[in-house]
Amino acid sequence: MMRIAVCDDDRCFATRLEEMVLQEALQAGISAETEVYSDGDTLVTDLQKGYRYELIFLDIEMKRINGIKAAHAIRGMDRSVLLIYVSGYEQYLKELFEVEPFRFLQKPLNDSKFRRYFHEACDRIGDMDSFYQFNFNKNIHRVSLRDTVYFESRNRVVYIIMDNGTEKYFYGKLNDVEKQLKESRYRFLRIHQSYLVNYSYIKKMSFSDITIVTGDGKEISLRISEDREKKIRAQLCGFASGKAGAE
Repeated sequence: MMRIAVCDDDRCFATRLEEMVLQEALQAGISAETEVYSDGDTLVTDLQKGYRYELIFLDIEMKRINGIKAAHAIRGMDRSVLLIYVSGYEQYLKELFEVEPFRFLQKPLNDSKFRRYFHEACDRIGDMDSFYQFNFNKNIHRVSLRDTVYFESRNRVVYIIMDNGTEKYFYGKLNDVEKQLKESRYRFLRIHQSYLVNYSYIKKMSFSDITIVTGDGKEISLRISEDREKKIRAQLCGFASGKAGAE
């Protein structure tokens, strides 16, 4: 789960930016949770309480505490969080270097630039979160979650079906894999006792099956267990409506 904060005292702009973030995350198959702040003081206070974000969109011109002062306080607590600064003016660029900016977005927002910066931020954040690691034959292996279509359990063996058609496998339980992926920024749905599916590859859902499409256009139909149909349907509807934490 990627945790993202939007901090801007223009509520209309902040709401629009949050919607853009959730929509872009949805289309990319990234599980994201957002929080909106109307001033830097409240954001800093929450961070002091232990809140943590991987990415913060931070307005520079705010009344109670401006974005530069807020950024200095944030950097004093967290050196790893990515900061994308938002402003209608470029006059602050020199000051921003002291607080390690990731990117700078100018108001009014350019949609294509926003999308590019958002995905660049996701790529940076996902360096450690984008792989599933497992042990086989006393060796450690890693696979890209972005390229993982689904996990399948067969006779105490977990098979990993990749986008390029290859398979990896290891001895283990799908329940353990599901637990490990709970905090991943990629959404995986447990549609059956034997299947854990990457949401990004789901094309459609019927009453009792889902159809997934791999990178080469191959369609695969997987059965949804009867006791999970209602939950899976609710999850898919929630994701489609932009509710990243839908259960």
